[in-house]
Amino acid sequence: DPSSKKITVTGTVKDNNGEPLIGVSVVVKNDASNGTVTDIDGRFSISCNSNDILQISYIGFTTEEIAVNNRTSLAVVLKE
Repeated sequence: DPSSKKITVTGTVKDNNGEPLIGVSVVVKNDASNGTVTDIDGRFSISCNSNDILQISYIGFTTEEIAVNNRTSLAVVLKE
């Protein structure tokens, strides 16, 4: 698939108040073996395909699905 290439996506996950969320699960949809968690600053880095969808989930918050769309940087806000 020429529209798909391997990229590294970095980003941050925060709550509504702009506080970083630690230990948030970031996984590639349909590939649960490819995942990571956010660090103490709410940051993550994951290698995936440019057309993948990331599922971002954390206990007590609504799970977000975000299409990568060739972006290498994402800023995610989770809602309680």
